Amino acid sequence: MKHVERIAFAALLFVAVLPDIVAVCLAPEIATPGQGLLYLFTTVVLYCIGLCVVHKRAFFYLISLGFGFSLIEMVHLLLRHRSTTLLFLYTWFKTPPSQVMTALAPYWWVGLLILAGWIVYYVCAHRHISREYIAPLRWRMPALVILVTVYILLPMRPVPMNVVHQFGRLAILALQVEQNLPEQQHFSYYITPKTDKVEETVIVVTGECSYEEWIKTGYTDSLALLFDSVYVSCPVSGIAIPAFLSRATPMDQAPFFTERSVIKAFDEAGYYTAWISNLGYHEHFLMRIADDCRYLHYQTNLPDTALVWPFRHAMSQSATKHMTVLATQGTHSAPDARLTAALLHQLTDSLRTVHQPALLLYVGATNVRMTKDSTDLHVPMVVWANPNFRYRHRSQLRTLYAQRHQKMTTEVVYHSLLYLNQIDCVAADERKAIGSPRLETADTLYYLDENLRITEYSFAHLQSHE
Repeated sequence: MKHVERIAFAALLFVAVLPDIVAVCLAPEIATPGQGLLYLFTTVVLYCIGLCVVHKRAFFYLISLGFGFSLIEMVHLLLRHRSTTLLFLYTWFKTPPSQVMTALAPYWWVGLLILAGWIVYYVCAHRHISREYIAPLRWRMPALVILVTVYILLPMRPVPMNVVHQFGRLAILALQVEQNLPEQQHFSYYITPKTDKVEETVIVVTGECSYEEWIKTGYTDSLALLFDSVYVSCPVSGIAIPAFLSRATPMDQAPFFTERSVIKAFDEAGYYTAWISNLGYHEHFLMRIADDCRYLHYQTNLPDTALVWPFRHAMSQSATKHMTVLATQGTHSAPDARLTAALLHQLTDSLRTVHQPALLLYVGATNVRMTKDSTDLHVPMVVWANPNFRYRHRSQLRTLYAQRHQKMTTEVVYHSLLYLNQIDCVAADERKAIGSPRLETADTLYYLDENLRITEYSFAHLQSHE
């Protein structure tokens, strides 16, 4: 190579490897210097394989296509000290293009910088890198065999092959949902519908919000109980919410694929079921739960409080029993959770003086964020019951009050909804139901981390990080 080409070759290769160097310095998946060196060596081996397959200029053309992802990766590493997660990418793939453009509109200048950087990189490669192979074929073929063998034998790369592995895992889960759809359509809890004419209202409100964020809202209500030691089963809301509306647990995920959600149980019990959401259509697993409802209403790019109007429409349907789930954005797009707290006030104000029993359960769900600590599993859970419900379920309310400080996971949501509303279901477990004197608590939490791996934490360890 000529002198100018050597300089350009080294500079372009350094720019390509820069995200990997940042990863070695910041990603917690790379815990030791030895692992860091192994990762860099793996990256170099991968690039050498590319140089053995295509000529030098084509090599730089190809790796320049990953600049957009490299920028995302570096932002995650710099702000969160973690590599890019599976559900972050999957959500963008599932989001309609119009919503993507709306979300990216404020950052148009970043797109211009990426485009300008890519053009400069491309021009440098085009002008200063020749269309020649790095070595003759007789040298490249043996080297290619050796490099591929070494690459296969090396341990799993944490970044960015970690992302590829995660995305594949989620794609497999999504495919599994679709494959089990016929079986799910015929699934039944075999619940005998309630024949009494008593009107009942059950509301479940959920959305992204940590316990710390909820406390800052200052939410209070004389008819509400705040459970202050509740932990979510996954730090990704797109997985956590559908999980706690089903009987699935991190240790037993099969029910999510073979059974239908708790909403279906209420439907069989004679409730008019509704799903109201401002999260949009891009949450694949949430949509699988929403399909269990009779009434569906999505409205994107509107605040949580705007969900009151479709809620009132759902409640106006001719039925004596209503079960409504409101899946809110929460702190997904707002600076705090005060809009969600305002929504709860509006919902409960409309039910405070009605004659029918009314129960509202609010459960938060944390989400992977661009912060240094992404293991925050502590979420708020609020149980609100109007005077009529309190009168009919006096013993349960006394038990709820006594349990409000007990440590528990969001697995209790599924079983508690059935227990508190006296729906006889063989899938219900009173040992996991708040309001039940048989409620059991544990000292250990099993949850799916953001890479969908089963992780074990003691509650004491989690609290020490809050």
